[in-house]
Parts: sequence; structure tokens; C-alpha cells
Amino acid sequence: MYLISWNPGKRQIEASFGGYITNGEAKVFLEEMTEYLRMHSDEPFSILIDYATVRRMDDGVLTSFENAREAGQFAGAEKVTFVARTDDEAEDLTDSRLQQVLEGQEEYVAYRLAG
Repeated sequence: MYLISWNPGKRQIEASFGGYITNGEAKVFLEEMTEYLRMHSDEPFSILIDYATVRRMDDGVLTSFENAREAGQFAGAEKVTFVARTDDEAEDLTDSRLQQVLEGQEEYVAYRLAG
């Protein structure tokens, strides 16, 4: 399950995911993200993709998130931030996209649930 919305105060498209994400759901998300990009590409904006509480996802879901990142950057997003499930996952994503992170185009962080 996911929720996507526009935060006018931050000028940010925010997508939050939880539970189990299927490839079908990721495809619908990409379609919806495309609509948000069309609505807001004429103004400065950023994107937040938060999947910190996802318990399980199909193999192709991360590719869909990457496609959303690329579409957002192509549409003019100033920055794309991912909230990953673990510190290790955020670190791996940062390492794989280091140049974009250093240039301030992307950010990968982890959200730790209080125990």
C-alpha cells in the first residue's frame, strides 16, 4: 500500500509505502507519479520516496522506485530523497549513486523505528 501527495509548504511530492508492495502496485504508483510530475514540473519541487516501513516487496519494485527517481529528475526535481529500511540499505544506495549525492541531487537516509 502507498500514499502519494503534494506538500505545498515544502513544494514536495511525497510517496509513502508500507506493508507488502507488489510489482502491480509499483506500476500504478509510477503512473500516478507521472501525473504529479505533470502538475508540478512548472515550479521548483523535490520528491520524497519513503519505504522505511515496507516489510516485503517484489523483486522489480526497487527498479520502479529508480524509474520514479529518473522521471522526477527529468521533469526538473531539485532533489530526490529516499527513506530506506535500514542504515546498510541507505549506505549501499548512497554508494551506488555517490556522484548524484555529492552534487546534492539525491539523498538516501534510513529511518530507525524506536524500539
